[in-house]
Order: sequence, then C-alpha cells, then structure tokens
Amino acid sequence: MDVHLNRRQWLKTSSAAVAGWMVGGGVAGAGSLSGPDRESREMVRLLYNESHFGISQAARRAVMDALDDCSAYPDDHYHELKEHIAAREGLKPENIILGAGSIEIITAALHVHMSRGRALASDPTYFDFVDYAARVQCPLRQVALTDGYELDLAAMEREADSRTGLVYLCNPQNPTGVMTPQEKLRPFCRETSRKALVILDEAYFDYVEDSAYASLVDLVRDGENILVTRTFSKIHGLAGLRIGYGMARPDIIAKLAQWERNFAPVSSLSLKAAMASYRDEEFVARVKRQNREVKLYMYGELRRLGLAYLPSQANFILFKVRRDSQDLAKELEKRSLLVQPLKFRGADWIRVSLGTLGEMQAFVAQLEDLIGSRVRSLGTGRGASRRRPQGPPG
Repeated sequence: MDVHLNRRQWLKTSSAAVAGWMVGGGVAGAGSLSGPDRESREMVRLLYNESHFGISQAARRAVMDALDDCSAYPDDHYHELKEHIAAREGLKPENIILGAGSIEIITAALHVHMSRGRALASDPTYFDFVDYAARVQCPLRQVALTDGYELDLAAMEREADSRTGLVYLCNPQNPTGVMTPQEKLRPFCRETSRKALVILDEAYFDYVEDSAYASLVDLVRDGENILVTRTFSKIHGLAGLRIGYGMARPDIIAKLAQWERNFAPVSSLSLKAAMASYRDEEFVARVKRQNREVKLYMYGELRRLGLAYLPSQANFILFKVRRDSQDLAKELEKRSLLVQPLKFRGADWIRVSLGTLGEMQAFVAQLEDLIGSRVRSLGTGRGASRRRPQGPPG
C-alpha cells in the first residue's frame, strides 16, 4: 500500500475535524441520524467502521444496572462473559481471553511472538495492525491481494518460513470488505499454523451474508495453533466501551495473559453491556438487516455515479475515485464528512463506513457535488450510469 492513515494519525492531522466538533457546521440531512447523541454530533464519522445504529436496549439497561457495582473490581464478570462465549462456541472458559478491544489481544500476540521473527500479513490490511507492528519493532512482510482482492494464500504460504513467528489474516478483509471462502482459508491455516501462530481477525464476521464464508473457530476446538479474535465494537455498537475477545488453546491464552496491563483491563460496565448484547440475537439480526439495506442503497448510488466498488461483506464499502483520494477526503471533511482515503495498486480509493440512510444520503449528495462535473464529462451521468453494469474495479 502506498498511503494510509490509521486512526491516531488522522486525529493528529485533522484540525478541521476538531474545529467541526467544537464549533459546528454540519451536513444537510445529518438531523436524521439515529442512536444516542448522534443528533448533537457535527462531524459525520464514516471512517472508523463504527456502528451507527445504536446499542441494544438490553445492553443499555445492563450498564445502568451495573453502575452500583463500579466500586468493585470486575473479576467475577470476567468469568461470566467467558462462560457465555465458551458455551456458544463449543469451547471452555480457559480458551477465552478478554481485552479492551480485539486490537489489545492482537498486540499481545505481537509481543509474544515477535521474538521468533517477522510477522506476515496482506497488503493492504487492517491499518492498526501495521501500526502496532512498527511500534514494537516487529519486522512485517506484506503480500499483495489477488486480482479478485482476496487474500493471496498461495503467495503467503510461500512466504511463511522458519523466520515467521506470526501470520495475521483479516476475514472479511479490512479495508476491502472482501471475504476469502473458508474452503480456501481452512487448509491454509492448518498448514501454516504448524510454522507460526495464525491470527484470524473476525471483527466483521457478524455482517457476512455469503454462504462460502464460515468462522474458523472450529480450528481452535481442534487444538490448532490459531488465535481467533472478535470485537464488540462493530455490530454490537460498543466501540466506546472498548471490549473484544480472543479464542485459542489454553497455552496460547496463558502467554497472551502475561501481557495484560493488570488483572482486569476491561471495566464492569463494558463486561455487563457485552454480556447483554451478546445474548440479544434479535438486536444483532436487526443491525445486520439495516446494514444490508444501506449497503444496497450505496451500491446503487455508486453505480449511478460511475464509481467502481468492491462488493463488501462488512459495514463499509471501498470504491475507486478518479482524483487524489486524500484531497477528496479533505474536501469532504470541510463539509463535515470524515472518510478514509487509500492508495494502492496505483489507484485512489475511498473507504466509507455504512451509517444510517440519512447519513449516507448526505454523503452521496456531497460526493456527487465534488465529483459530479467530472463524472458527467466522462459520459457516466445519472441516466447513462444506471444502464451500465458495475464492471470490474481493478
């Protein structure tokens, strides 16, 4: 990848974002936002893949009920959430580790395994993994995606050798939203885990609708050298409470636990909210349905604008633009819309998180205003583009 900004870099460099939050400006249509306090936000954040559909009412009640327990350390609640996860996944509590978001668990794995050599990942991949690998001075080898934007497992298998201590795979993939079928991924993981710890980041697995996809937590049950990570930050909408979990063999979990900052890095409120939301399957299904509806709307609008996109199995869409993506992102930021610009394979891309329908309508209106004249000059205006197929994004 040529250029990317992780969330820390964006917040450090985005003075306009800070100004927007503090003094206002807003976007037409932003008043239709839903979820707690969305109406009071001036900047529409469509760059972190947060859920814009609020949190489970059960989770909200759990947080309120837990307030009286905040004077005590949350040790008992740790066991309770681990037991819930283990029961659903066919594991034991000792197969589970909790963290302040799944990235904390992934970072612990980097600390544990960097002494064995380098890490291996795709290019592009989850920005924060690349950032944390650099922070702990772990050498990282990145392998380009296939022409279909899937993980290039054959190339990664060739790269995995005795110098590789850790292999990181995000499926569905971030930032593309493309998923790699389990029939390809499972044998790769079994073989590669004999050489190195394989991390399977399943942050977006709740959103997947393709029947070719499957979680690979069964490899944990089989005792493979595998760490599967998930988060409550996405479909559950608990990003602000910072809670995620990892699933692996007990010996792997024990090594990761040595890197915990203290015996209880996740708060009582986070644990209670996560337990309530984890059990609220109706809420998860509803958010998945809302995400699908907004995604289909965006597909139609991107086609209308003549912009090639990657079909996504997540809560964001990556699409190609015909101008410098960072400049376009800055122009959108001036209009109170934050998106993620990328450059790879010699092209410019924008990754936009899927918000509410009102947010996405506001985004499309501003995007069309910024690129509309160029789109029309290419003969892909409103009438023509609707008759055109999506076409390959490459």
